[in-house]
Amino acid sequence: MLYKFMEDYCKELKKSFKALEKSTNAAIKGEPKYRDGLKEREEKLAEIDGIPMTDEEVETNVAIQAQASPYRRKVNEDAQRVLKVMKDG
Repeated sequence: MLYKFMEDYCKELKKSFKALEKSTNAAIKGEPKYRDGLKEREEKLAEIDGIPMTDEEVETNVAIQAQASPYRRKVNEDAQRVLKVMKDG
């Protein structure tokens, strides 16, 4: 019985770590493009609105918006799943 539990636990843990690895790799590859898009949009909106913004202000806004990126959300979800499997078995 214990052997079966440990086997299932290890399989589930492996599965959750694989998902975390996949989402982390996607974030590493996709996050820079996502941030570039945010920066471009911030600059265009500031220009359209006639609001002068320094590069530092644009970067600050991009950093705030990037915290809610779909890449980061997925990594956080997968990390929480790993912790749940480790805690609950």
